[in-house]
Amino acid sequence: MSSFWKCLLWVGCAAAIAAVDCKDERGVSNDVTGDHQPTTVQAEIAAIAPRDRKLLPADRPYNGLAWQIHRAKESVDEARKLLPEIAALGADAVLISNAGYQEHAGSETFQIDPAVTPSEEQWKEIFRIAHGNGLRVVFMPIILLSSPRGNEWRGVINPPNWDDWFEQYREFLMHFARIAQANNVEVMAVGSELVSTERYTERWRKLITDVRKVFRGKLTYSANWDHYKVVEFWDQLDLVGMTSYYKLASEPKPPLETLVEAWKPIKRGLLRWQQQIGKPLLFTEVGWPSQEGAAIEPWNYYYKQEATQGGLEEQRNCYKAFMEVWFDTPGVGGIIWWEWNDTPGGPSDYNYTPRGKPAEKELRAWFARVRTPLRPEGEAVAQPKTSDGAASRPANQG
Repeated sequence: MSSFWKCLLWVGCAAAIAAVDCKDERGVSNDVTGDHQPTTVQAEIAAIAPRDRKLLPADRPYNGLAWQIHRAKESVDEARKLLPEIAALGADAVLISNAGYQEHAGSETFQIDPAVTPSEEQWKEIFRIAHGNGLRVVFMPIILLSSPRGNEWRGVINPPNWDDWFEQYREFLMHFARIAQANNVEVMAVGSELVSTERYTERWRKLITDVRKVFRGKLTYSANWDHYKVVEFWDQLDLVGMTSYYKLASEPKPPLETLVEAWKPIKRGLLRWQQQIGKPLLFTEVGWPSQEGAAIEPWNYYYKQEATQGGLEEQRNCYKAFMEVWFDTPGVGGIIWWEWNDTPGGPSDYNYTPRGKPAEKELRAWFARVRTPLRPEGEAVAQPKTSDGAASRPANQG
């Protein structure tokens, strides 16, 4: 619809993005206080030989980190800094997320904000930098709410007219699909955590068909960890994308053994379902803020916004538990860790980034292990079947 491109941008949204201490819908602040504790990332960037940056085939599992682009003007400069850092950690992929904005869950329209979304030329340079550093790209355009009412988030979107909303969303996706195709992007997500839309299966099927006419890479959808069985269009996608914010403990600072045991039944259930669907799992968001209580509510970055040694260790143990349980699991098509950004990180930070924290050390070791091929390429998985329902996502997750 023409309103998609012609609507005026909200001044408040643009101001929020431009602010130094802005937070995205996930609540990650760009104003991290405290001195940055230096890591060896910069030194390792220089040490990586060009032969080590060769792109892996598109059908190999995607092991990388997520990067959210918040400001178009700075996006290329951030890419030049952050993407070599991600490669230096040992990753072979990067998930790049960029948002279009809807005012609140009941709004009629949403749009691309040129202050937030890079231009086609900027995207071209960003993807060139990623591929030049040996990073395959998972491209995930998302919808965020600029002025949510109460606990609203994109999972409860309820516009006055769903036909109008899906037509606007189609234009939104096709814009990014054309850019992705022009720049040889490996994977594109057709949506992320749009829980309230998932019941409209036929609308989604048509949307996916339209995207495939433009984009020839792999397609996924990032479902919420407690709502993936409701989605009934997995058969049209190449990868089953999902977040991983499961409750793993009842008390802060749980021991590693508790976290490992909590993951085991979750893993068994996921793999049983994955075998029925017959598509590789792509964990689009694996991460915990470095806060005490992160294992209780990993999605809740407001749980205890305080940097403590206990929080750093809890984040580290959450990383270690996931790595121990999920390492080299057949049926997993990729694991993306949330997230890497331009904040200083370090022990004074209580957000998701592992930069300068004990979790970074675990991540480096993990990437070193997974870069070694352990299974034959093209390993077959079960044929797809239709899935059934599941619980909805907590309303306070951003």
